[in-house]
Amino acid sequence: MGSKIPEAKLVSGKKTTALNYEKKPFGDVFCCSPGCDAQLSFVKRHDRRYAKKTIEIAPCFRLKKNEDHDLSCRYNIGGQLKIIAKDSESEVFSAISNSKYEFRLHILIKALWELKNSNIETKGKGWGGSGEQNKQYSNKGKLSNYLKTLRQVLELRALCEDNQELKKLVTLKLKSKKVTWENFYFDHENLERFVQVHGADDFTMPLAISGRINEIRSPNEKFNFHVVELNSPFIEPDENGIVRKPVPQIVLKNSSLLKHIDIEKEYIFFGQWKARLRERNGRGSSSTRKWIFENIEMYIDHKDHLIEC
Repeated sequence: MGSKIPEAKLVSGKKTTALNYEKKPFGDVFCCSPGCDAQLSFVKRHDRRYAKKTIEIAPCFRLKKNEDHDLSCRYNIGGQLKIIAKDSESEVFSAISNSKYEFRLHILIKALWELKNSNIETKGKGWGGSGEQNKQYSNKGKLSNYLKTLRQVLELRALCEDNQELKKLVTLKLKSKKVTWENFYFDHENLERFVQVHGADDFTMPLAISGRINEIRSPNEKFNFHVVELNSPFIEPDENGIVRKPVPQIVLKNSSLLKHIDIEKEYIFFGQWKARLRERNGRGSSSTRKWIFENIEMYIDHKDHLIEC
């Protein structure tokens, strides 16, 4: 698996788009970036299934198995990470060694909380607990410094069909604790693993969840805030008839945030999350199915906690 590539080169040297190749899929195709002749494969149009709807994914090209892009190729993810790391104006990219790229999470904490350096380590020790410290500091402040670099990473994420390359290259580090990209960044592909990895009923470290919006619920008598609910992935029942359904929900403590959210678009939300589990039996007296709703919630009051994909 590899980068999602919209255009390729035919044996004749002529360029073709994935949409045109779909109409006439004939002959080998190669990377059309200057200086790169890596052979590509064609990915057909396919459906991505969510819990409540199915979205069609357009065709594309990707690197063929056992092939490698030229080191200078724009689709060489490792090379692009190296360029971004060297060119980054922030401190977030800090280590370039043996193809391992690390984010320093304490830099993100500083941007999140806007605390002095002397406070960061003390406050950081309380992450993941259930005390008042988490409630006081979770998801406050501005994240502009973080998002400036995150946008650069998103340029790479957009090229990756399933993030396999980024999962191998990027690690996030908070003091002595490290978390891999796949356990930091969640979307429809790996969201079902969120509770398994990070547990429930406690605040997480800063994590990112990406998704399309399913609905935006208005305040009511029981709850005073707007709630943005993302689409849940489609989950099959296990051998015991249990369906564990992850439901990402972003609670807007400030209603003015609604003007920054378009229900038709896809976003990445970043901050500290807390999962709550709720069980429900299937409908009908003969139903043996059981639902476990994994409500993954985050409260935010600033627009820098979200970015449009």
